[in-house]
This record gives sequence, C-alpha cells and structure tokens, in this order.
Amino acid sequence: MSFLGALPRLLLFERGGIEKLPDIISELGLSGRCMLVTGKRFARSSGYLDKLRGLLESAGVGRVVIFDKVEPNPSASIVDEGGRIAAEHGIDFLIGFGGGSALDTAKGIAVVGTGGGSIINYFYPVEVKHSTLPIIAIPTTCGTGSEVTKYAVISHGYRKNIVLGNGLVPIAAILDAETLKYLPKDILAHTAFDALSHAIESCFHVRSSELTQMFSVEAMRTILENFMRAYDGDLEGREKLLYASMVAGLAINFSGAVVVHGLGYYLTEKYNVPHGLANALFLPQLMEYSSEKMPGELVMLCNRLGIALDDPGACARAILRKLDELRRYAVLPSSLREIGVPETELEKLVDEGLSYRRNIENCIAPPSREDVERMVRSAFRGLTHDQRWE
Repeated sequence: MSFLGALPRLLLFERGGIEKLPDIISELGLSGRCMLVTGKRFARSSGYLDKLRGLLESAGVGRVVIFDKVEPNPSASIVDEGGRIAAEHGIDFLIGFGGGSALDTAKGIAVVGTGGGSIINYFYPVEVKHSTLPIIAIPTTCGTGSEVTKYAVISHGYRKNIVLGNGLVPIAAILDAETLKYLPKDILAHTAFDALSHAIESCFHVRSSELTQMFSVEAMRTILENFMRAYDGDLEGREKLLYASMVAGLAINFSGAVVVHGLGYYLTEKYNVPHGLANALFLPQLMEYSSEKMPGELVMLCNRLGIALDDPGACARAILRKLDELRRYAVLPSSLREIGVPETELEKLVDEGLSYRRNIENCIAPPSREDVERMVRSAFRGLTHDQRWE
C-alpha cells in the first residue's frame, strides 16, 4: 500500500462556518490584498458577497478585489484574465466561493497569477510545481470536492483540461451547509451524481488504496442514504451530501477518475450537459464493465457497502438498482438518446472519450476501443439494472 497527496491545512465543516473566516485568516497568517472569485449572480442575490466583504474587512484585509466573471465550465480566457488582474493588483491570497467552477477558476488564477503566461501552458501532462497564491475554498454545491483536491478542470477548444499539482490544494476549506439552502433541486442532483462518480471511479483507479476505498465507501453510503431527503430540501440531508462530496474529493485527490469522466467531458463541452449528469449517464456502463474486467474490485466495493454478494454480475445489478432509484427520484434522463445526442454522433463520442488517455490508462483494466464503443452504444440505448452486456 502506498499513497501520496496533500490536504488543506485547515478544514472547517460547520453550519455558519463562514462567520469564522476572520479567525481562519488570522490563524493562517494571511494578510494584504485578497481576490474574491465567484459567479455573477448567486453571491450577490444571496447576500453572501456583502457578508464576505464585511468579514474580510473585519479581518483587516487591506483590499478586496471582486472577480465575479466565473462561468460554468470555466474557460482558459477567463482564468487568464483573472490571473492578469491578480498580478496587476498584487493579490496575496484568494477566496473561491461557489460551485466547482468558482473553485477551479480560483485555482487557475492562483497558478497564472504567480507563474505568468496562460493557463493552457499548465495543462496536463505538465504538473504545477511552483508556489501558487494560497486559496480559501468555500463550496456552495455538493459535488466536485474541489475544496480538497489538487485538480482544476479548465475548458479550452471543446475539451476539458486538467491542471494539477499539490500546490493547487486550497490552504483552507470552509464547508457551510447554510449555503446549500439556495441550491436548486436539479443542480443538487447533478452535483451529487458527480460526487458518486468520484467515489465509484476511484475504486477502479490504479492508485486505489485502503485509504481511498475508505473515503469512497463512506461517500457512496452517505449519498445513497441521504439523497432523497436532500433533494426534497431537508438541510440536514444536504449537509450530509456536502460531507460526502468532500470525502469523495479526498478519494480522487489520492487517486483519480477513470473512463466515466473521459466519456462525460464531451457531452458537457458539445451539448452543455451538466458535468454530474454526463457522468451519471455512464455509471451503469462502468458497473457492467467492472463486473467483467475488474470483478475483484467490484465485489470488494459491494461488500464494503454492506451488500453480501460474491457474484460480480449480482454486485453490479445491486449497485445499479440503488443508483437507478436516485435517478428516478430526481427524474434524470437515462440515455444519451433522451438528452438529444444523435446516433450519428456516437463514433465521435468514442473518439473523444479515448482521447482522454489519462482517464483510460489509469483504470485498473484499461478499456479498449471495442469496450468504449459498447459503453457508448449501451448509454445511447439506456442500460437498466436488469440488462447485461450483449
């Protein structure tokens, strides 16, 4: 067993925890000029923008620069613009407030603001080694886990690109479930399935370990037990999903995602399918594939979830039934056809999925082109828990 990774120096999980921002800034010894990275609407409409600005002022922060140009699936151009502004204003640290897009944008700005150039110069296989601006991450959705990971996902040229390095792990994370009161049901469902895909995919990654499996199973169990009441607006349920998202983030921080993410990226870039929903459409195929090619890992996952089965096919169907219950409850689509992907596009989807070599090759049993073609065609038809590979 071996693993290597970085964690936030401070991790605060508490309702109303945002109020402790001045204490965290003081404990970390941060001072000077701060850039607050967020979206255009939610932070203002919810009152959190004014709250954060007031908390920063009470912490003695000399100047607060608001960068509220975060967009879904953040682009390289927006990150580069933020990086230039950070450098021009001599920013000393950043706060990312919002969903995964806001946190990933803050990470990109932290890289460009110190290293210069364009964020595209730092896309994988480059690994960020230089010291970056410290980030305090405050997530407002329950899916990406970006507040505890070394990854940022940046869009460029119809592709999702990874920026990675231990220096991208936020110096602190504040997880305050009060922010989830405002989260629409559909976004909650999409982001929860993103966290589920992190937890599941991590189990089939070459860097899966006892540590990551512990995180993965905890995240999966928590989501499966609390999704429905969280979807219905129960704050305690939403708090549980926020916790599960963080834990699933810890799993991929020490391992990573595999083929599901590689296939889902194109749906998001070409068809604007929300990232978590794109992942959800391929999770059944990963379960079926793992029952054939990674049966030991699948049975282990099943047993750790408390499902006492030793047949890989039965394990796959048991997990699929649980996932399908959540999908049906949130009325999420079950096939590529249902979201408007034409059959003529499937070959392109296969090509794009295979082009994310990192996600393919880091799978314990890397899928071949034929395997990926079967996954895509199965996802187009819509695979139910009673179906098997043909």
